[in-house]
Amino acid sequence: MINEPIISVVTAVYNSEKYVREAVDSILNQTFRNFEFIIINDGSTDKTQEILESYNDPRIVLTHQKHMGLTKSLNKGIALAKGKYIARQDADDISLLDRLEKQIEFLELHKDIALLGTAAKIIDIRGFYLKTIKYPIDHSSLRIAIKHSNHFWHGSVMFRRQSFFELGGYREILFTAQDYDLWLRFVEKFKVANLSDPLYKYRLNYLSLSFKKIVYQRRMAIFARELARARKEGIEEKLIINVLENFLKLPLSVAEKRELIQIYNPWGRLLLRHKKKNQAFLLMNEIFEYHPSSLFKLLFKITKTFKSAFFLEVLIRMWFFLEKLRGLRKTSQYFEYTTVPLLPLDFSY
Repeated sequence: MINEPIISVVTAVYNSEKYVREAVDSILNQTFRNFEFIIINDGSTDKTQEILESYNDPRIVLTHQKHMGLTKSLNKGIALAKGKYIARQDADDISLLDRLEKQIEFLELHKDIALLGTAAKIIDIRGFYLKTIKYPIDHSSLRIAIKHSNHFWHGSVMFRRQSFFELGGYREILFTAQDYDLWLRFVEKFKVANLSDPLYKYRLNYLSLSFKKIVYQRRMAIFARELARARKEGIEEKLIINVLENFLKLPLSVAEKRELIQIYNPWGRLLLRHKKKNQAFLLMNEIFEYHPSSLFKLLFKITKTFKSAFFLEVLIRMWFFLEKLRGLRKTSQYFEYTTVPLLPLDFSY
């Protein structure tokens, strides 16, 4: 084991037997070698533990635990870290071989940058390439853009460990959008950046998706923005935190349903463009089940029955057009929020 690793790569894994080997190999084969790889097996019940224990690499620090959830597992992993820098890696994604090398080179050269992400190549569940997505790269642009939506691929980031602890780590009351909340705090105190190089493969893994999870992700992102607004205006965060539980329990409004469909529509269209018909149907199935329009729900059921990619594309385009006419800005009972297409979706456990 390296005595003083410069980088600590942290991964939390839960029932990821299908993809975890590919994710682990992508880190172990990095061109930059001076790192430790902290893997938290968060109570997996499939073959994940067996796969992880098959490795005999001294850089791996493997911990098994009862299921705690992603947020607490990441905090635990980072607490164990020895590296000056923390690099994230999700268990179903892939890092390109020179990712760590390019990120540490940038951070060593730019001492004022505390958080660094990368562009990402989007892949489907079988690893086929779909699209490259790039976000703003400089601090001034990100500082503005992140107020409205997340502009970092969580698994692609590298940040300074000391900065992470100064900010208090991931907020454990958030079981999704915990990364967005942390980035909002980073940008308030430190400079941040993205590399324009696509050094990370983000898997569009809709198999782990549920509508409840979609709703929670969106609402917790709204909640993270409200916390940021409270800090800016000098309002105590606990006043906002106290409403979180009630906010999550609110029944879905028609406006929210429209908003959620609007977020996922571009991903469905992306799959259809690459002739991934079955994947597009599975992704959109969770969404259209809760469509505010009975007519659209009926049309989707018919389209799904006949497995017509053409009519699914027509439905998605029709909905997008109608919502564009309505205007993309909606208001929920508690908070205000805005749509931005092709945002990072949370497929973590």
